[in-house]
Amino acid sequence: MLAPLVLLSFVVAATADCGVPAIQPVNTMIVGGNDATEGSWPWQVGIIKNYLVGSGGYHMCGATLINDQWIVSAAHCFYRWKRLSDYTITVGSHDRDDVDKNQQNLKLGGIWVHEDYNSRTLDNDIAMLKLEQPITFTDYISPACVATNDYPAGTTCVVTGWGDQETAVDDTDLQEVYVPIIDTEVCNRQNWYNGAITDNMFCAGYPEGGQDSCQGDSGGPFVCRNQAGAWELTGVVSWGYGCADALNPGVYTRVTRYNNWINGIMSNN
Repeated sequence: MLAPLVLLSFVVAATADCGVPAIQPVNTMIVGGNDATEGSWPWQVGIIKNYLVGSGGYHMCGATLINDQWIVSAAHCFYRWKRLSDYTITVGSHDRDDVDKNQQNLKLGGIWVHEDYNSRTLDNDIAMLKLEQPITFTDYISPACVATNDYPAGTTCVVTGWGDQETAVDDTDLQEVYVPIIDTEVCNRQNWYNGAITDNMFCAGYPEGGQDSCQGDSGGPFVCRNQAGAWELTGVVSWGYGCADALNPGVYTRVTRYNNWINGIMSNN
């Protein structure tokens, strides 16, 4: 699943200094997660669906900033609704329900849902979003790298988002949870996902459950830290049976399968 060298060089050139937050995360252990340190995941994007009448909107999905104008999210967030004016994009945000001092609210310039997205199986669950204008990076806003090699089962990575925490009252601050990648053969066992995990997906979490992404985290980042210390976008929050249930870990779009597609969208648009 390696991208051709020419594409790898494009990704690196487009996201120089990617994956290194100015504010380092606190490695504590989203369901079963903890409040993130403000600014420690500066590529986290919020997708707000604007109300049809009046001002404001509601948090719908997450996404990941990969350079100064491009964002990666999930196809299932957008395949039915592609009108650009329906969305407000937030970067530099920490509290989902407030406008933070480091936050910028932005407009979309384009939405590209993967042409082979299957809404029944959620295969190819990936989308590219283009901001209307390039943004200037700050300590609270900067891109993740894009993974070009898969990480092995057992690697512990991080999921972030503002989704459902399955508590009486959700914490509105950005949540983080550290979870290990699970071997696909294990995840496809009959009493797990029974063959539903395609080559374009992977699972991460714990057999016993307890820590997971959930509704509202969709499209958000699953990042792993490479040997150089930079965080790479390895997965896109996609789907799962329930949230944090035993034998039903979170399922993520495998970003390395889409290096060519991501670079093609950016090059041609």
